[in-house]
Amino acid sequence: MITVWDMNLSLIYVSPSVENVLGYSEKEFKQIVNNHGEFGFKRVIAPGAMDTFLDAINKRIREYEKWDASERHSPVALELIRKDGSTIWTETKNSFLRNSGGERTGFFSITRDISERKHTEEMLKKSEERYRSVLESIEEGYFELDLAGNFIFFNDALCRTMGYSKEELMGMNNREYTPSKKAKQAFETFNEIYTTGKPATISDYEMLRKDGSMRIFDLSASLLTDSSGIPVGFRGVARDITERKATGLELEKSSGKLERMLEETIRTLAFTVEVRDPYTAGHQQRVAQLACAISRKMGLPSEKTRGVKMAALIHDVGKIQIPAEILSKPGMLTQDEMALIRTHPEVGSNILKGIEFPWPISEIVLQHHERVDDSGYPHGISGDEMHIEAKIIAVADVVEAMVSHRPYRSALAQNKAIEEISQNKGTLYDTEVVEACLSLLTGDGFAFTQ
Repeated sequence: MITVWDMNLSLIYVSPSVENVLGYSEKEFKQIVNNHGEFGFKRVIAPGAMDTFLDAINKRIREYEKWDASERHSPVALELIRKDGSTIWTETKNSFLRNSGGERTGFFSITRDISERKHTEEMLKKSEERYRSVLESIEEGYFELDLAGNFIFFNDALCRTMGYSKEELMGMNNREYTPSKKAKQAFETFNEIYTTGKPATISDYEMLRKDGSMRIFDLSASLLTDSSGIPVGFRGVARDITERKATGLELEKSSGKLERMLEETIRTLAFTVEVRDPYTAGHQQRVAQLACAISRKMGLPSEKTRGVKMAALIHDVGKIQIPAEILSKPGMLTQDEMALIRTHPEVGSNILKGIEFPWPISEIVLQHHERVDDSGYPHGISGDEMHIEAKIIAVADVVEAMVSHRPYRSALAQNKAIEEISQNKGTLYDTEVVEACLSLLTGDGFAFTQ
């Protein structure tokens, strides 16, 4: 929206796009701001934003000549009221209009709607708050190191485990708490993470507490990068297994181990399902691998691919309510047991519904057993009603399940999975998704890494 004002803030011109932005015609908008004085502005500027608007204008008039280029071109964010009473966030850039003698005669303003950006910023802020809350509530120690091995962030659990206060632990280097016999292993592991960019684990990692006692950990770590993808350090999770080692118990081994919780706290939910169902341990991670590969093959935007990954990692979270003896039953399921199994998409969706993700995770989880010909469950919707992310996970889920061992059958050959999705392309499964998956399996040599 473009507007032109004189120095008394009388509106000279407003572009027709005012109707798209605020819902007013050009004539209506002019009448409001020109015929009603400050009250007119209050009709279009949200409560609490009026002072910001006037201060910005007065400051620009008084101090403009002292400002550098960045200050002169800095935008003003204002919440405006639309004709229908709803509000939007806008960003306005202002420039002085001058006559031939160089005297100021008014303002030239360009205003754009930034409501979506504001909403995203609020979502990110809430996500960060939830992430920190979860980190402080888990028993495992979470840490972040710079490239030199100094602590730059950690949760309370790590402080308790190592016996240091936050002030003492901040900035401490790994050489100060790592025994010399483990230092080489730690260096090689973190160097491998830096070189390959892939997560890694260190089993039986020993760390010295402040009181000199030794604790034993299973350590999972991954590369920490900035917004440009440049490595800036490492982050990881340390699980104290000292007592288990002392009693001869071994820590459960699975590809769904805590390293998969490094990127998002959502991985904790995935882990709780997998430990109850050993036959499908790692299933969600492998489905996520294939689903992400399919998404990239289809050319989906990176942010959409990220949503596919997050949904795939917890698509079976609803199985948490199903008795373990049914999940691991070696024989065929009864009709009642199958009906119970079929509730897991809806249960999972309800678990996730209250969490505000940047993607429709709850709906994707709900739909991952639907089919494009409306023969799926739980609601029998058709392909047009399904999210593309759900269509992708549906194919990845079937392929992974067929090539993996189950209590009621051995793993099938990959060609059986290829045959299944090929024959049902366009009926059970989305055509574009199947073609991308087939290209990965038969041409690109895709293989599960776990």
